[in-house]
Amino acid sequence: MEIGISTAIFYPEERTEDAVRLLAREGFRVMEVFANSFFEFTKDYGETLREIADEENVRINSIHTVSSAFEPYLFDAYERRRDDFFRIYLDFLDFGQRVGAKVYTFHGLIKKPHPKMTFDDVVYIYEKMVYEAGLRGISLAQENVSWCLSGNLEYLKRLKERVKGPLKFTLDVKQAVKAGQSPYEYLDIYGEDLANLHLNDHDDSSTCLLPGDGHFDFSSLRNKVQELGYKGPGIIEVYRENYTSIKDLAKSKADLERILSESLK
Repeated sequence: MEIGISTAIFYPEERTEDAVRLLAREGFRVMEVFANSFFEFTKDYGETLREIADEENVRINSIHTVSSAFEPYLFDAYERRRDDFFRIYLDFLDFGQRVGAKVYTFHGLIKKPHPKMTFDDVVYIYEKMVYEAGLRGISLAQENVSWCLSGNLEYLKRLKERVKGPLKFTLDVKQAVKAGQSPYEYLDIYGEDLANLHLNDHDDSSTCLLPGDGHFDFSSLRNKVQELGYKGPGIIEVYRENYTSIKDLAKSKADLERILSESLK
């Protein structure tokens, strides 16, 4: 498994394009790009970022963004507002296509939709999103997020059962821990539709640490996702307070590569 990293680990200290350069120079060759503003959804910015990634020999595998700023409004009870934010969604997909991404890590609804919006309505909107992403060669990958509806196992089961088309999923280890669930409970739902993997560690006092700083069994996780047929990268995603310097990130990458290599022996 190739080990990559999310540019989100620098928020709010580095601009996205600078994060790509800094991480590339520490040996990271695959990344999830977190677009930190709507400015970064634009055509010119997307083309510039793709040029930077190419110059640095970086592959942008997945994209992520300021989810709570617009994703819940895709399911708003007011149709015109939904339409406004669907146009923003399309702008972000176009950005993803420009930078060569294959996966969009999606948070979705923070809480239950307005009573006017039925679950059938929610499913219909997901199907529109999946369709438009597919036109651009991108998989919409619902992430398990503890503070969103997607932290709930039953909600994810319902989505998977009802949404037609190739809805995919992102597993985030820390978000499973925060939700009081095992990451493997989410994987049991995702199955072969796992499309992205956020790696982080934890211990008895912290729900999020750099991989290698806690007690999570990454070898077992690797074996499980391999059983599911997952061939994508493992993306390190932590918060800014989880490391001291960029050298810590490179060390975490090396630790993961060593651990995962040993699991093959």
